Amino acid sequence: MHLLFPGQQPDEKICLVTREHWFVLAQRIFVWLIFVVLFVLFNAWAAPNFPFLAEPPAAATVNLFKTIYLMLLVVGLFTVWILYYLNAQIITDQRIVDIAQKNVLFHTTSELNLGRVQDVTAEIKGVFGTFFNYGNVYVQTAGEQTRFQFDLVPNPDRVAKQILDLFEALPPEKKVIHE
Repeated sequence: MHLLFPGQQPDEKICLVTREHWFVLAQRIFVWLIFVVLFVLFNAWAAPNFPFLAEPPAAATVNLFKTIYLMLLVVGLFTVWILYYLNAQIITDQRIVDIAQKNVLFHTTSELNLGRVQDVTAEIKGVFGTFFNYGNVYVQTAGEQTRFQFDLVPNPDRVAKQILDLFEALPPEKKVIHE
């Protein structure tokens, strides 16, 4: 059997994999595109207004700075994509796995047995969240980490319902009784 994520059990079936909504990614990319526009505007404005920048020795220095700037832009856009792609919530028929990529070199993985679920709440806030149907899902538990939070996921109501449906489908002996 081909396992789709680290720690997946051989008999574990993945029901849903979710990440932040695409609109959140688009907002982050838009910010970086502003820096691309600044680069293009600099090239269009500097050449006609400062012709000495195209002549040696200034041309070599300007090209070095432009190259470094472009490299930082590419690294920044790549980092935005990596953080988006590696942050994931995996809901299986046995547990919930939250993989939180904090930066390129640091991530945390949290797991929650479905039998420990006490309450699931979906929250949609703001104009964009309402229009594009994304928000947060909170899973209340009885364990050490009392609340799992999935940030800015698409269709939070559907995600919450799926978690509750999977909890209800568990046999009674796998459910943790909360008093």
